[in-house]
Amino acid sequence: MPLPFFMPVFQFSFFCFYLLFKIFPNLFIEQILFSYYNAIMSVILHNSILKLKIETPAQKYRGSRFDWNGTVTQIWFNGKKMLSGEKMRFHRNDRIYGRGLHNEFGIKNCIGYDEIPVGEYFAKIGTGWLKKDEKPYFFYTQYKLEPLDFTWSQSSDTKAVFVCRAENHNGYAYTYTKTVELNADSFSINYLLENTGEKRISTTEYVHNFFLPCNNDVNPSLELEFNWNYDKEKLSENVRTQGLVDFTEKGIKFNKIPSEEYFLGGVWEARSDSSFSENGFWKLTDSKNGVTISEHDSFVPYHCDVWGHRKCISPELFIWLDVPPSEKESWCRTYKFE
Repeated sequence: MPLPFFMPVFQFSFFCFYLLFKIFPNLFIEQILFSYYNAIMSVILHNSILKLKIETPAQKYRGSRFDWNGTVTQIWFNGKKMLSGEKMRFHRNDRIYGRGLHNEFGIKNCIGYDEIPVGEYFAKIGTGWLKKDEKPYFFYTQYKLEPLDFTWSQSSDTKAVFVCRAENHNGYAYTYTKTVELNADSFSINYLLENTGEKRISTTEYVHNFFLPCNNDVNPSLELEFNWNYDKEKLSENVRTQGLVDFTEKGIKFNKIPSEEYFLGGVWEARSDSSFSENGFWKLTDSKNGVTISEHDSFVPYHCDVWGHRKCISPELFIWLDVPPSEKESWCRTYKFE
């Protein structure tokens, strides 16, 4: 009886795999061990409707832009994925690009950068000590990095705490604690920054929310809404949105699937009533899948942007931090799923 037509292909593929294993056995062992390491190093929080996967410091991401101090890289709401990443699937490098709810300190104003000569190290909170080069600071540059001291603990199925300590360098030192706690249909991320150095810490922080409800494309069923009215003519930047979105009083509604990256800058500064000063809030509604995601903040926004691509929409609410020596500041974001 003749073999099925696919058997020669299968046999050839198996032979190639076997040959590679014989030539590069260490490579295969390394990949298996790396996958196992990532699986056991992640912190998992869960209840009956929500599950969070939290990446521990240096588990994958080792770039010089985003925070290392415990990153929610995936959320499952009733079994459906809610998060994506900075890059599309075949252009990803988890070691240097953002994923999930990746926050960042000092995107434009890293503390201490202008105070030191080229070759010295400056502070990137939650990331490391970065080596200054000859150019002005640019968040997308991959700087040489000296890592910080990280610890973490999981006290239950619904709570984990991550702590980052930076010893004194050029007058800057701090302890930064992030607590992730799961509730019934929501979870909160509480932040505490303690200035243990000699100099004042003045900088910004935000979360690059890489959301993608139900793992679909960004599409006309999605609508983003803030808790303030704004004037699109007052936006500081409006990049590649023509024909892509309709501007509503409080947000945007998509008309089609994006074919390239889009960006709205200064959404908070463009608010119609400049005296409006309530705590930040946004809501993302997916009418096709019947899902609503919202973020409730404990602070009045300092700045707000919206960025995204075909597989991501990222509303970003910034806080301004000004912490004198020996003092501390705390803030909180709560994400709710309906």
